[in-house]
Amino acid sequence: MAEQKGTRASLIQAVILAALVFFGFQLFFSHHKERAQEQVSRKVVVNNNIPPSKTLGTVVKVNTPLYTAEISTVNGKLIKLYVKKYKAQLVSPVSQNLGVYPLMTVSDNRALSKELASLNLEPSTVSLNVKNRPEKLVLKGKLPDGREFVKTLTFYPDSYRIDVKTSLKGAKLQTLVGPDIKVNEAHTSRMGHIGPVLETEDKVIRLKPKGIPGYLSFNRVLWAGEEDKYFLMAVKGKSFPATVELLPPEHTVVRNFVENFTFYGGPKELNRLEKLGLDSAIDFGIFGFAAKPTLKLFLFLHRFIPDWGLLIIVFTVLIRILLHPLAHKTYVSMKRMQELAPKLEEIKKKYGNDPQKLQEETMKLYKETGVNPASGCLPMLLQIPIFLVLYEIFLNAVELKGASFLWVPDLSQPDPTYLLPILMGASMILQQFLTPTTNPQQRYIFIAVSVIFTFMFAHFPAGLVLYWFTNNVITALQNFIIKKFVEMKGA
Repeated sequence: MAEQKGTRASLIQAVILAALVFFGFQLFFSHHKERAQEQVSRKVVVNNNIPPSKTLGTVVKVNTPLYTAEISTVNGKLIKLYVKKYKAQLVSPVSQNLGVYPLMTVSDNRALSKELASLNLEPSTVSLNVKNRPEKLVLKGKLPDGREFVKTLTFYPDSYRIDVKTSLKGAKLQTLVGPDIKVNEAHTSRMGHIGPVLETEDKVIRLKPKGIPGYLSFNRVLWAGEEDKYFLMAVKGKSFPATVELLPPEHTVVRNFVENFTFYGGPKELNRLEKLGLDSAIDFGIFGFAAKPTLKLFLFLHRFIPDWGLLIIVFTVLIRILLHPLAHKTYVSMKRMQELAPKLEEIKKKYGNDPQKLQEETMKLYKETGVNPASGCLPMLLQIPIFLVLYEIFLNAVELKGASFLWVPDLSQPDPTYLLPILMGASMILQQFLTPTTNPQQRYIFIAVSVIFTFMFAHFPAGLVLYWFTNNVITALQNFIIKKFVEMKGA
């Protein structure tokens, strides 16, 4: 009866621990982000209105291997930006409603901004097909006072960057990004941050529209723009001022005080962002120091293994090979612990009324036999940081977006059939029956924990579940092989 109560208590503790770890992890990061938002939102100044520019004039169509863009000859603003690979439109429909577009040029002088907003420019071409080399679009127009405004955009065939140069004698020009960015998926808690983002010389700042009263001002900005989970529109220059402005009710636009710059409008692909110094736009959280090099390894392997599902399996095999010496040592130690169970029971009966002596004799036995009772926990502890790093990658890496494997349509999303989480839970149970234990009743506790993990993993990215399932299967095979090896050696 006492043993049954102990087992039941252990089961309850395991369930509570699993729930606390999962929900505590989520609450920690959400509260951390909220605190960061509150600290930034104290920098408040008075808002300046942006004159609307709803007239489009002639539309210049730009086609590159990576995207298509449409540039209005009125002000030279960006009215459409379609990313071909991910079938994503980045310019928000809010732009048309408000008459405020990305790459719209304004000034700190309100009268001049109004003139620029309605200025019709003469384009160097009305159609641009970018194939083998960079191509330029030059737009020119004269203001009522005779001054000439020139905007030059350079497009590249192998990059999402657009180099922009603006010039107007006697004026300090500014460039807008936004309002907002079009969210290309259903907005769920898994979508991460959506809204203004910028990097100063000190840190990366992400803002929520609800936390912006009027507008916020920043100095020494390296780049600034609008983001969602997978895409970014941003201006990159040399240490410039920028403001993030609220357009009622909850829209935002970023005003960049820079005339010549590089504009990035595309997916948050690590290799492309690194070339432009924008890689901090990918939010890997506190595990970024490990997630970024791990993603680089994934991208390197992807050159040789084009199927992402197969790549995850190969990656898991590599991890298990690296951990095999530890797994072997751990299994042998646990097997010896199992063999020591009768002696441990004798010590318990003999010194059960003397806790101090019981502890001394137990540790003495471990020392004489060279057994480490904590060795069984070490492989699992090593798996935790690997799991957390992969969680960030599968959740945030756009490279995995839309990658299918067998029946799973998208490895970056949960398996809609729930088959993969069920297989993962079954593999955890199988692993327990191939792992030595000194107390067979503990297996029931681990089976209960496996069921809990199955329900938890049902909401995780399928790529992460595939990793854990593969890891469990390989571990079970390792334990089976090591068991046979140890039995042969003992014989």
